[in-house]
Amino acid sequence: MGMSRGQVGRCGSRRPGRVLLAIAAGVLTVSACGGGGSSTTAAGGKTGDAKLPGILEFGLNEEEFAAHVEKTQALIAKCMAEAGFEYVPVDVKTIQAAQKRVRTEPGYTRQTYKEKWGLAVTTRFDNPVRETGLGPQNMRIFQGLSKEDQVAYNRTLFGEDPDADFAFTLDEEDFSDTGGCTRRAVAAVFTPAQLKGSYVNPKDVLVDSDPRIVEAHRNWSKCMRGYGYDYVEDQDEIIEEYGERLDELLDGDDPATLTGERKAALKKLQQEEIAVSLADLDCQLKYTDDVYRVVETEVFGQPVSG
Repeated sequence: MGMSRGQVGRCGSRRPGRVLLAIAAGVLTVSACGGGGSSTTAAGGKTGDAKLPGILEFGLNEEEFAAHVEKTQALIAKCMAEAGFEYVPVDVKTIQAAQKRVRTEPGYTRQTYKEKWGLAVTTRFDNPVRETGLGPQNMRIFQGLSKEDQVAYNRTLFGEDPDADFAFTLDEEDFSDTGGCTRRAVAAVFTPAQLKGSYVNPKDVLVDSDPRIVEAHRNWSKCMRGYGYDYVEDQDEIIEEYGERLDELLDGDDPATLTGERKAALKKLQQEEIAVSLADLDCQLKYTDDVYRVVETEVFGQPVSG
């Protein structure tokens, strides 16, 4: 649906800076340490006497997640129809399939993906998340429109930011950039707190407050410094930095139109992104991945990070 900056998501649906603020503010006081309590599943449950959040986006369990998706999609379709456009509500499986396309590609491992695209910030300008999340019916509807109507369709559906589609912003747990019918729908289904860019999933607060996770992030940061990079928490910082650098370079222009020094600058930026992403992967494998699996399994009975 047109040229756009490649979408990227968090590693394991975590926002470290926001999580740290939430912990400091006492958003959740239940302890994440120890494995003595009972475990739970995606439906939510209890560890000891503490009620656990669901392990899906926004702390939802499976039933709640499905209901939120279905309600949102129905409202998007209603809003689009009122604007004179056809939109077919997308089912839950399609939205989940779109979420699985965040920084992944069929046939690629974590290693080979990063060798080619890094974190997909400056290197990819297609949008498999959005296209998958719209489903084949809506893609056919869109492709059957004139160029002028495609622009109007996108504006009506997404508002000012065509990258802020439902599947991606749901996966990001950040609806702050949504617009158009997508914004109207999520505003009617999700809570005011969940609509804010500062929202933190209570599941993430619970896990990231564990001292072992805190230490793992310190070790990750030390590992990255060994590669010559000064990052504190995790790859979200890298994504933000390269997004800002790309925006500054493009200044609103289509990357395909760059020539001369600007085209060379983009290529250099892409190479830098790939290099830092490979360092990040090595440091994750050494210091954070296994720790998250252990802590999440103790708390929820299964790993819950993507």
